[in-house]
Amino acid sequence: MAVWSVIDFGSLFQGVDIAAEHYHPDKLSALKDLQKNGGELVCSFASSARVHAGSNILDGIPVFDLGAATSHILDAGQAIKDERVSVKKMVRAGDVLISRLRSYLRQVAIVPPVIKQAAVSTEFIVLHQKEQRNIAFLMPFLLSAPVQTILAWSQDGNEHPRYNEAVLLGLPIPNSVLDLSDSLNTLVEAAQQKASQARDVFQEAEAILTAALGLDRVDLTPRLFYEDTYAHAASAARFDAEYYSPRMQNVINTLSAGGKTIGDVVSLMKRRFKAIPGKPFDYIEIADIGTAGTAGSNTVAGEDTPSRATWIVKPGDIITTTVRPIRRLSAIILPEQDCFVCSSGFAVLRPRDIEPELLLTYLRLPLVAELLNLHTTASMYPAISTADLLRVPLQIPDERTRTTIASKVRDSLDSRAESIRLLDEAKNMVENAIVS
Repeated sequence: MAVWSVIDFGSLFQGVDIAAEHYHPDKLSALKDLQKNGGELVCSFASSARVHAGSNILDGIPVFDLGAATSHILDAGQAIKDERVSVKKMVRAGDVLISRLRSYLRQVAIVPPVIKQAAVSTEFIVLHQKEQRNIAFLMPFLLSAPVQTILAWSQDGNEHPRYNEAVLLGLPIPNSVLDLSDSLNTLVEAAQQKASQARDVFQEAEAILTAALGLDRVDLTPRLFYEDTYAHAASAARFDAEYYSPRMQNVINTLSAGGKTIGDVVSLMKRRFKAIPGKPFDYIEIADIGTAGTAGSNTVAGEDTPSRATWIVKPGDIITTTVRPIRRLSAIILPEQDCFVCSSGFAVLRPRDIEPELLLTYLRLPLVAELLNLHTTASMYPAISTADLLRVPLQIPDERTRTTIASKVRDSLDSRAESIRLLDEAKNMVENAIVS
């Protein structure tokens, strides 16, 4: 359906070109909503921080890519370990981050108090508080529907659409939202505390499983050189040196003690999704996986179905990325996510003889992620085949340990759900204040 806007020359936006999409009626209507009862601009409360750091000073500092903002609260567990060569932006506790790339991903996050200093992708716009003001309320404001509409229609480019920083800093914050800033700050702070609880409890579950499997006693000493037999290489049908390192062989031998593999206790589910034009669906992609073992989603119109939207998921399924498994991106499908659709970049696993929470914890163990990564092929998008994934060894702990781990994971999921609820409440407050 065709839409149009009539704009006089004096109303053209400064700092951007005159592309028609920048004056889409939806954007102009959203701007009108933000301006209708007065207020102040984002730049009145925050400045764009541009402190950069090279790879030479990033040692010991957590580094985050854009995917870390999907959960809206940075988590040290999402720090990347394999990419410290490019220039990064420095951030500190209290900063609000928003990706200027592909605004529809809603990658907006706050740096919590537990992260004193970090480095992030230069694709982030880093909002730093002015005059020691608490700017946590900016996060739900930036996630609100009117702001997201404005940013979506302010982008340039096709393959990597970005919006101009001036658009963000020039956003008007209505007085009705500013009047709620203290309440919004309180909600965001409570959400951060719940997210921290979720992380801590999940780490406890990981520590219990690590000890039960004996991985805490494995010799992980790096070796400059080592040797193995031809018979071993021939039986494994591979000749890459990393696989035969004593470090990884010790891990493999430990996990193989019970003689079982992942494929022995799970079923690989292939429920095909067929898009129907005019029928929207909830879509989970790799960027939606958070550190708490849960997956976010976005509603997609049937006619706009991504080519990778492939598998239907059910509550209790475990989805794990087959692309770059070193990133530990696995999640459990919750009851409210029944019949959601996930990317073909996931393997959908249905546990048969073990608890879903145990499988989730196992797949997220760092040493297991390293083992999965050993089976990847290709360089730009290294991926593990589902056949190799199902052949990965799996040691199952005793029933009491399994019950304890499952209980802790469920507690973690509950805390994470409460964190999400609090953030949704804050966003809803913003949206109601804007339209009231």
